[in-house]
Amino acid sequence: MSDVFRIRIEQLENGYTVEVPDIAEMKKKKEAAAKAKSKNPGGYCEPYLGDCTSVYAAKTVKEVLKLVENALKDLPESEFDSAFEEAATTK
Repeated sequence: MSDVFRIRIEQLENGYTVEVPDIAEMKKKKEAAAKAKSKNPGGYCEPYLGDCTSVYAAKTVKEVLKLVENALKDLPESEFDSAFEEAATTK
């Protein structure tokens, strides 16, 4: 199952709408899917996790940046990042 993390910012007349990934909700749905898979491994179909995002309103660019920074902190580290770091330091 691949993860897609999208951050969407829409400028409105009186501010911004900021849509960020909801990592906690995504984890809950993945755990429920894993539990369902373990109960019925033969007839299991990978479920659609749905829309795991949270939408916020912001009035200023500073508020938008704060929301985006908080969302980026919660993103899981990619295995590629640590594998590349390990490969680059190995001699």
